Amino acid sequence: ILGVWMAQGASAQIAARKILPNDILFIKVVGEPDLTLDKRVGDDGLITYPWLGDLEVKGKTIAEVEREIQRMLDLDYIVNPQVTVEYREYVKQYVTVLGEVNRAGQVELLPDRQIDVIQAIAAAGDLTRQAKKSLTLVRSGKEFKLNYDDLRRNLDPEKRVYVEPEDVIHVGERIF
Repeated sequence: ILGVWMAQGASAQIAARKILPNDILFIKVVGEPDLTLDKRVGDDGLITYPWLGDLEVKGKTIAEVEREIQRMLDLDYIVNPQVTVEYREYVKQYVTVLGEVNRAGQVELLPDRQIDVIQAIAAAGDLTRQAKKSLTLVRSGKEFKLNYDDLRRNLDPEKRVYVEPEDVIHVGERIF
């Protein structure tokens, strides 16, 4: 299960962040100032876009939304439209790192890249001297046991364990 889970993390890094309600997207269509604007994603996951009406964007990546708007404009309105979509603002997402780290608490996840367990621990000030090398990662109510040293040795991006929003990493205390 962990091998599949690690590979999903690597593909998530490539796929990038999924759009959430309340994100603000900047949409630009080259040569079309009336179609260049900011749009806040509604609680229902929709944006209302000129000429196209309501578009479902929640759960999609920026690239997917770009392609969809480009495809829809190309169908009926503009020949070969050049569309770009960027985050103007995004809802912050976090992973929580607890236990034997120097600054326990939440670590913000950036929308343009994903971090692995080691990077999340580093952002929490790294391990204390009393930290165990065995970690627990809690994701969607399931616990995964990991070894800190094994994670540090693994430099292959395809085999790294990437964190997801709302994950909890717990670093236990070593008993002497």
